Amino acid sequence: MKFLTNDKVELDYHKYGQGQPVVLVEGFGGYQEIWRLQVDYLTEMNCQVITYDHRNHGHSQRTDKGLQMDRLTDDLSELINYLYLDKPILVGHSMGASICYDYLSRYQNIKALMAIDQSPKMLNDSNWKYGFENLNANNLKKKLSEPDKAHETVNGLDNRIVFDLNEAKTKYPFNRISNLPLLLDHAQKDWRKVLLKTQIPIDLVVAKQSPYFNCNFAKKLAGQNSFIKQYCLENCGHDIMAEVPDEFNQTLRHFIFRNLKK
Repeated sequence: MKFLTNDKVELDYHKYGQGQPVVLVEGFGGYQEIWRLQVDYLTEMNCQVITYDHRNHGHSQRTDKGLQMDRLTDDLSELINYLYLDKPILVGHSMGASICYDYLSRYQNIKALMAIDQSPKMLNDSNWKYGFENLNANNLKKKLSEPDKAHETVNGLDNRIVFDLNEAKTKYPFNRISNLPLLLDHAQKDWRKVLLKTQIPIDLVVAKQSPYFNCNFAKKLAGQNSFIKQYCLENCGHDIMAEVPDEFNQTLRHFIFRNLKK
């Protein structure tokens, strides 16, 4: 299905099932096909599940307009309003989690938020050692302009999603160079204060073997706000929900049921 944003960019989205709305938000260079095993799992839990591709991603329109985090947050907000979603739960992976952080900074009409392997601050400095790899203000542009050589997974993605995901990648290739403005904008954001002040439940799901982030950022934030819970999964890398989906889905199940009561 297609949705037209207020700046006239066509986004592709899918809606599955009925019940508590859950919006799954992909990361930088992501495809909504990566959520396949969460879609099936959540619909069986009587949730209505929405997946979508960001502008310049997956099945959505290619454009040079609006390649900033606040615009992608606007896209999410407009989709939520377009579908008349009442108190949705947001689940974001990587940059998708950052979009959810930004949404939380501007709106309160969500029930809960789950963020998968994404620090709220990408840049490292003397007071924050939990950013992206060794990224800092001095090497920002040089480092992000070069392809990252880190291996995102420990054991590869689950075989049940590989075919559909690879088919989407082949049909709708992602151009990293044309999306560098978005990546640079993302890298300079800081949502720590938003998380520490919120009273909306947040689950931070991190990977002990993430190639990108020190998983202890989640423990640090959870220790400063009782509305934040943290879960560290082992034997997986950055793409937690697609590498160890059965284990991740158990964490997701507890998160959903806990917040349905609110």
